[in-house]
Amino acid sequence: MKRHTVILPFLLPRLTDKAAAQLVELLHALLAGIAHHYAEQVHRYHKRQRNIRLDRQPPTSDRSDTPF
Repeated sequence: MKRHTVILPFLLPRLTDKAAAQLVELLHALLAGIAHHYAEQVHRYHKRQRNIRLDRQPPTSDRSDTPF
């Protein structure tokens, strides 16, 4: 079986198939709980970031206005 390179500051232990599945399910549940808890703050952050990007974009030119 070919080992995949994973960049982690530590080596993960070998687990049984069942234990690996349970660990992944636990991590998904933790992530879902954290995402739900901070959803409003994350939404505000992304909205501010979109607004900042939009403010930095040059205004679109009016095609009906001739340059000369």
